[in-house]
Amino acid sequence: MNYKIIAFLLFFSWQSFAQEKEIQIEINTKTKTIYIIGGIASTITNEDIAFSKKYNIQYYDFGCVAPLDFDKYEKANAQVFENLTANFGKQWEKEIKSSAMGFSGWKKVKK
Repeated sequence: MNYKIIAFLLFFSWQSFAQEKEIQIEINTKTKTIYIIGGIASTITNEDIAFSKKYNIQYYDFGCVAPLDFDKYEKANAQVFENLTANFGKQWEKEIKSSAMGFSGWKKVKK
């Protein structure tokens, strides 16, 4: 019984590590990525898709598996937020998915 639990935990840990390794943060690409933490089901809505098209960004939903280096993704998102502000002013802040990693902290610092 204990072996099954240990095997499951090792498998789950490996899957989390594998997911983390596959993601590459692209800062200088034409389409920017905003990282979000979702749940078991995707949390991207039709409004999020419209936001993506309007501001030429894409969302990356980690689902229910949080990344290991949370701070790295918050910093990447902060750069995208700065880019959106430089190109579109503050209007995008009312339309963005509020669960974007680091958005609430970034907004507090900017005020």
